[in-house]
Amino acid sequence: MPETGLIESANLPAVNVDSDAPAPPWEIGEALVQHITYEIPVMNARRSLPDVVTRSAPTYGRVSVIERADSPVGPFREALLMVGCRVGMIPALYVVDAVVNSEAARDAIAAHWKYLPSVGEINVERADDAITSSFDVGDGLTVTLHSPTTDAAAVAIVRYDPLLVVQPSNGSGAASEIPCEHDVRQAWLSRSSTLSYDGGSRRHPWIQLRSSNAITAVAAVEGQTIEAAAAIELPGG
Repeated sequence: MPETGLIESANLPAVNVDSDAPAPPWEIGEALVQHITYEIPVMNARRSLPDVVTRSAPTYGRVSVIERADSPVGPFREALLMVGCRVGMIPALYVVDAVVNSEAARDAIAAHWKYLPSVGEINVERADDAITSSFDVGDGLTVTLHSPTTDAAAVAIVRYDPLLVVQPSNGSGAASEIPCEHDVRQAWLSRSSTLSYDGGSRRHPWIQLRSSNAITAVAAVEGQTIEAAAAIELPGG
């Protein structure tokens, strides 16, 4: 029997933000990305998922850092905390938390894609052999992701499931995905990537959803086309 998330979708905060940013699709000419994917305990995953989706098997999380060199609201950086899930048979990554370094990007994301990042400092340093990102996720917690780039790989290793958001609706939840096309131009398999935390409390979601066992890590340079949010019909809906 599939195990659903434990958050009551009807109690999720509704995201209603206005923005003057152009509507999707957004064409991003170049983005530098880091992804680290890892196993997390089953109950930690379920406590972070809404009740209209089921957990993945095995349960896993992903942290992504994206440096977009251009966008309709200018260059910006984003850090995402996600949990793997399924909506019926559709695999997805539920957005648990996000940080951007631009108020314009925050408002545009909230208006068009219905999740609300916080605004904080995100530093990205690219050397010849590694990419290192550090970012403030609030409540005194800084997260650092270090990705070696010495092991070049075929671009096909960079795989994506759609981002998923859930909004309260009619006493339950309404799910939508954020379709994105990725034109991957360079890729690195970063098996020895590290994810570290400084400060914060054990109750912080970024710490609650930290790695219990690494699965994979990659870095890439790519173009992106981010489409408008698309509603997903929920099972039994």
